[in-house]
Amino acid sequence: MSGEGPAHVSCGTCLVLGYDGSESARRAAHWALGELVGDGKLVVVHSSRPLHAPPSPLSTPHERAERGRAILDELLLEGEDSLFDVDIATEISGEDPVKALLQAAEAHGASAIVVGSEHHSRLRRTLGTVTSELLRTSPVPVISVPWDGAAAAH
Repeated sequence: MSGEGPAHVSCGTCLVLGYDGSESARRAAHWALGELVGDGKLVVVHSSRPLHAPPSPLSTPHERAERGRAILDELLLEGEDSLFDVDIATEISGEDPVKALLQAAEAHGASAIVVGSEHHSRLRRTLGTVTSELLRTSPVPVISVPWDGAAAAH
């Protein structure tokens, strides 16, 4: 559970999921689980720092890692039963979310990166979002699960 992953471990169908504990991330997890069958693998990545910002000076790296573990533990404990039908790896990263997700995708030989999408203000869209940065830089497909109820219905 660190930012350092294996050199390149390929799996059957492997999806990397950006997870921050939000409702949109939960929807993305639900969607990703629905896509994985049989020998699928889900790599759940939590970044302990925001995009375009340094880590919080009000907490230590250890505290940020502990918070990340708690968020991932909550997903595993309170998530749906289908979590137990796939191989799951979790990673906590001190990098910004885009770098953390790209590193995990490369390390695990992922076929795609899955993130939740939320409605953002014009200012936030102008500054850039994790999804827009991933779409611009990712060598693998990026799947953005909509923030509205349409994705939850499927």
